[in-house]
Amino acid sequence: MAAALTVLGAAVAGLSYYFYREQSREMHEAAQRVSFVNQVSHELKTPLTNIRMYAELLEKDLDEPDERLQRHLGVIVSESQRLSRLIGNVLTFSRKQRETLELRRKPAVVDDVLRSVLDHFGPALGAKRIEVRFEPGAGDSVSLDADAVEQIIGNLISNVEKYGAEGKRMEIASRRQGDTIEITVADRGPGLPRRERQRIFEPFYRVSNALTEGVSGTGMGLAISRDLARLHGGDLELLASLQGARFRLTLECPPVERLL
Repeated sequence: MAAALTVLGAAVAGLSYYFYREQSREMHEAAQRVSFVNQVSHELKTPLTNIRMYAELLEKDLDEPDERLQRHLGVIVSESQRLSRLIGNVLTFSRKQRETLELRRKPAVVDDVLRSVLDHFGPALGAKRIEVRFEPGAGDSVSLDADAVEQIIGNLISNVEKYGAEGKRMEIASRRQGDTIEITVADRGPGLPRRERQRIFEPFYRVSNALTEGVSGTGMGLAISRDLARLHGGDLELLASLQGARFRLTLECPPVERLL
């Protein structure tokens, strides 16, 4: 009996060590993959920013209107912006995994941030004939991370472009109540099945239906956007809607004059 118990104990100890070693190896490899993706994304970011900047400058500097050339430049600008958003999402997700994701609050005007994002998406939305209705209501200077808000709104508008274009309309509205900024982004597309409405905020989860068939995506955008919203003391929610998808973003942003 004693010998049997000794053998059993040794076997359990051996198995425990084996599983511990395998888990440690997998965690080390996962950390290496995250580090590699983070480094590559950083390396891609600078040249991509230059490509986009010079394409936008060239687009503005054309002396004579040339529809074909404008169309080609529009594709370069639009695709470089899309790749920039993807890289931004990867870097943000990497910082979240390493628990180094934090905000850099500075004075900014929410409506100006929204206008800037809409300007960047103008060619892509125009190409799909999506009418944009913007109702600004947050014109005061507040303390927020403008880059983070741009990333959130960019992800939401990108989803409208990819999945809600058939509705041909997008509505964005902002308002301020005390320290709370509320932004809604709505489209007139097919919307989301009820059973999928909570899972869309899970990292890497993508709705699997005819709507997403053939449409590229990583499934990170909404998860990252919610994380950034919650870092701002707010949230990102999918609201009930009779038609299309309607998201509400809330941010806690104290007025700048209170911080002076």
